[in-house]
Amino acid sequence: PCLSQPPFQPVAHHRPSPHLSVLSKILRRLPLYALLLVALFEAAGWLIFKFPLDPPRTLLLKNDLPGCAKDVKLVFDRRQTRRFSLADPKPPGTVRIFCLGGWATLAMNQNDPDTWWGRLQSALIAKGLKVEIAARGAERTSLADNVALSSPIIESLKPDIIIVNAGFDDTVVHPLDYQYNPAAVAARLTPTPPSLRDQLVRFSQSVRFKRWWSTRREMGLAQNTIGRTNALRTSITNAQAAVAKLPVVDGVPRTPPNDPLSEYLDALKALDTLAARSGATLILSGEPSLLGEFTSISDEELLLGYVSASTHGTRADRPARPLPSWVHSEMNRFAAATQSHADAHRIPWINLNGLIPRNTHHFVTDVMLTDAGAAKMAEFLLPIVEPVVRSKSSR
Repeated sequence: PCLSQPPFQPVAHHRPSPHLSVLSKILRRLPLYALLLVALFEAAGWLIFKFPLDPPRTLLLKNDLPGCAKDVKLVFDRRQTRRFSLADPKPPGTVRIFCLGGWATLAMNQNDPDTWWGRLQSALIAKGLKVEIAARGAERTSLADNVALSSPIIESLKPDIIIVNAGFDDTVVHPLDYQYNPAAVAARLTPTPPSLRDQLVRFSQSVRFKRWWSTRREMGLAQNTIGRTNALRTSITNAQAAVAKLPVVDGVPRTPPNDPLSEYLDALKALDTLAARSGATLILSGEPSLLGEFTSISDEELLLGYVSASTHGTRADRPARPLPSWVHSEMNRFAAATQSHADAHRIPWINLNGLIPRNTHHFVTDVMLTDAGAAKMAEFLLPIVEPVVRSKSSR
């Protein structure tokens, strides 16, 4: 029987290709190589070329706007803060000021030195004071939302003085069917903890590089749109034409409990808390406006203020254009409430509305200032701000 068995046939073993063997090793070690590359990039980043924590965004604008420079260079960070003269760290003996406001503070039509806060700094320096200023403005943004957006900026910059310029947007930004919800307002005003990415960016050059690259691409696209010649002027002109076609309403019912003034006062209280926590002195100012009790027909063509019809903003809703006299009256009502709050908490206060002449030499739109208007605003603010700066400098 044994002889009947087929002879033993050895199994043939195929040697793997040396190329496949090398490839297999590389694939197995690929994660290790990737980690090594990241480690080398991190080391090079920290030792040779540090990427900025918050890469600056730059826009070069060219517009023919009356009363403003034709060529404007805007430099701001990801939170829309224009850090005009900030040094890191703050030099000893320097008073740091943070300005918070609306269109006049945003000042997309002005170079830093031509804005009201830029001129204010120049005036304070001319008096021998060491100051540095940062500013954040926003368009059609309630004070509550502006405070919420600025809270992390204030926590980060730790200013010695916070100047708030408000009073226009809160009269027109809230819809006709506005309902005051204290809990919702409180939630909006509650500071949110920094995101994981915001925490990682402090320790990782790789994350900073990604942010820098994204910012570079984003600003390239923005420059090709907003940076086109007269893009800002065209945007303003088109908005003015659209607002002029809206139906006019005599006024908007603002009766308690559904009065935006309640939300505005909540925002002022949140500012008190924020300033105290940062060790800053608060200065309140009423926003200057082209609108008065009697506004000429030609000036009405410059206005951008409108009230949306509904919170939900459906297509069937159509916004309305309130009479300038009503907006003026509402601004006075908000200013009176701000003064009462300032008096109760011993906060420096000035109502700029009506102090700056209401004409096209000082205003581009309802609240956008020309260079001359910004100079006037700084002139009126100087006597209020200077004593506070001196008291901070002496410490």
